[in-house]
Amino acid sequence: MTLTDRYRTPDDRYAVILNANAGSVTPALVKQIRSTVSDPTRVHLTKSPDHAREVLRQVLGRGVRTVFAGGGDGTIVGVINTLRNLRAKPQTTIGMLRLGTGNALTRWIGSDSPVQDLRRWRSGALHKVVYLPMIEAEGAAFPFAGAGADAAILNDYNELKEAGTGKWWQPLTRGIAGYLTAGVTRTLPRYLRRPLVQTEIINLGADAWRIGPDGHPLGAPIGHGEVLYRGTCSLIGAGTTPLLGYGMRFFPFADLRQDRFHLRLADTRPLQSALLMPAAFRGVTSHPKVHDFHAERVRIRFADALPYQYAGEARGYRRELIFGLSATPTPILAAAG
Repeated sequence: MTLTDRYRTPDDRYAVILNANAGSVTPALVKQIRSTVSDPTRVHLTKSPDHAREVLRQVLGRGVRTVFAGGGDGTIVGVINTLRNLRAKPQTTIGMLRLGTGNALTRWIGSDSPVQDLRRWRSGALHKVVYLPMIEAEGAAFPFAGAGADAAILNDYNELKEAGTGKWWQPLTRGIAGYLTAGVTRTLPRYLRRPLVQTEIINLGADAWRIGPDGHPLGAPIGHGEVLYRGTCSLIGAGTTPLLGYGMRFFPFADLRQDRFHLRLADTRPLQSALLMPAAFRGVTSHPKVHDFHAERVRIRFADALPYQYAGEARGYRRELIFGLSATPTPILAAAG
């Protein structure tokens, strides 16, 4: 990682927040976690965003300076945003417990199992604090977001999971198998009939750059108010970390700079996108219809509304988005070695 970091020695000013609705948060796991921490009352199961907000307000009032968040990427980003809204002190650090499905953030940071991570903290082992730049849009902060085909697959995946609950084929609707099934049986057939969407991206911030396949800038900088891209689009994403769910390196140039996020746009038909998937997982995608930029703030307009997601959570449809780099990075806990 090239992000600025420092080190922290564990102390007792911490709390564990678990999403009670997450499938991985089982009674057996909660029992293990409670027996691992120094005081079982440090462990809180939250049932809704409002409940999580109240719990976080209480633990901050007790002087907690490290919050371990357990769930998927959406849960972790939800805790980050709640702490921001509560105006937690800048030194309040997030420990990310790997309890989700795609686990983009915990894969990126190198998290172990939740119990092992908490045991490491309890052992007094030195930890590293990595300052993660965040992207902001519509009052929320997140490390990755997307609109178009990727969000459409997420919507179809959620519908498939709901339809499969309690059925014999339920295992096919969960995890990576569920995403692939949703993409092949639902999203792909629908997008084969759908035209690509006219898209315009305007630079609203400091100089932006087009990025080449090696991650280096291509051509002259793109100034404030200038057009980054105008044309058709099947999906667009922005990230400050390289990974999407399941380890896909969709933003391979995200952590090359702290002062810009990686903006990636694909102008590919559905079958082309499917053929590019293996390369996208490895982060080596190079295609004339895949466009990469480093940007600080952009406005994206679509001729038709596209499905939108951030942190792996579906957020409805948008015809316009403004992505801007947050002025305040988020301190994330990681193992020191």
